[in-house]
Amino acid sequence: IGWSLHDHTYGITSDPMTQFSVILAALVHDLDHLGVSNFQLIKEDHKLAHIFRDKSVAEQNSIVLAWDTLMHPRFFDFRRTIYATPFELERFRQLMANTVLATDIFDKQLQTLRRNRWEMSFNGPNPITREETKENVNRKATIVIEHLIQASDVAHTMQHWHIYRKWNERLFHEMTVAYKAGRMENNPAVMWYKGELGFFDNYIIPLAKKLKECGVFGVASDEYLNYAMENRREWEEKGEAFVEELVQKYLKEDREDTNKLVESHRRNPKRMSLDFSKPHFQNNLRVQSFG
Repeated sequence: IGWSLHDHTYGITSDPMTQFSVILAALVHDLDHLGVSNFQLIKEDHKLAHIFRDKSVAEQNSIVLAWDTLMHPRFFDFRRTIYATPFELERFRQLMANTVLATDIFDKQLQTLRRNRWEMSFNGPNPITREETKENVNRKATIVIEHLIQASDVAHTMQHWHIYRKWNERLFHEMTVAYKAGRMENNPAVMWYKGELGFFDNYIIPLAKKLKECGVFGVASDEYLNYAMENRREWEEKGEAFVEELVQKYLKEDREDTNKLVESHRRNPKRMSLDFSKPHFQNNLRVQSFG
């Protein structure tokens, strides 16, 4: 049973460091988030955009701050439980950093790499075997980890409707704060209803299907997909009324103008061009191999 589980999850269940790295990445991936997108930080010529050369700005900032905190002397004993050699330290850092970087959903260059890697790993003619090369196993493990952190990042969309509404509202609030501060060009309410439908159709539901296709998550993947599809259905039915509630709550002083914009967009919708593809790791993660 142990060997079967090890093979079925491409070594992840047999590798405590990988498991811990993913958990830690999930905890810190939005550390010090500034409430605006990477695109906005680059547009503003923000200092972080300079530091990270306009590449995964928020994600790299979170990695650096989390790593600096972990390296503080007060965590010396804790670090000794994670790694014991320079190789283990480097591997741990790569695992955590690459996992956090997977939550940057708008890097088009890495998007292409990701599609190619998925096609190579899960749409190829041959299933995984005991004799499969270590490179192929690591590639598949990388993809599983990537999809796991991506699902964690939008987990509210794959849970009960009330959970989805709660976190959808919080994101709307964050974006209205940015809009009122002049750090977001368009009123978020205008595209919120149709944008969520596009988000489900072009990113959430395909992601849930890939969780199922990679074969690691068992019956849980059916639950994620079912919740995603049900939330999409409820949003289509109830979303416009919910957006009106959000406008009343967070854009009350701009309600009349906002409603006019929403109605105008409904009558004359522009073609939506939403790209919710995630980037891919540039290197395979090194998942511990046993035997």
